[in-house]
Amino acid sequence: MKLTAFSDIALRVLLLMGGLPEGTLLSTQRIAESVGAPYHHVTKTVAKLRSMGLLESQRGRAGGVSLTEAGLEANLGSVLRELEANTAIVECEADEASCPLNHGCKLRAALAKAREAFYCELDSVTIADLVNERQAGKVAVSIGLAPPRNAFV
Repeated sequence: MKLTAFSDIALRVLLLMGGLPEGTLLSTQRIAESVGAPYHHVTKTVAKLRSMGLLESQRGRAGGVSLTEAGLEANLGSVLRELEANTAIVECEADEASCPLNHGCKLRAALAKAREAFYCELDSVTIADLVNERQAGKVAVSIGLAPPRNAFV
C-alpha cells in the first residue's frame, strides 16, 4: 500500500514537531522548509492536523504551530485511517461504474480487509515512538533553533 503525499507530509510534520522541545512554536513557512515540502501543501496539512487535535496554533507575531499532547500520543494507525479515509487502493473503489466486473466482485472487500490489517499493525505505534530527537536536532539547527536537550547533533 502506498500512502498519499498528503499523509507523507503530515507524518513528517508530526515527527518534526515531536522532536522539538515541548512548547516550541514554528510558523507554517518554517515547517515547510524543515520538512522539504511546498508551503501550500504544508498549510493544508497543518489545517487538517489541527482539526484532528494533533496540532494547535497561536496567532500573532509570536505565534506558530505546536504539537499537542494528543498529537504526541496519537497512534499511527488511527492517524493514517483519518488522513487516507477517501483514498482508493484501486480505481474500482473510486468509480464502480468503470469496471465491467464490479457485479459480485470480491476484490474490493479483500483490499479493504488488507488495508485494515495494515492500519491495525500500526495501531500500537505512537508518534512519540517514532520521534528521533537526533534527527529533529539536526533539522532544528538547520532552521536556527536550539536542538532538543537529548539530541546529539
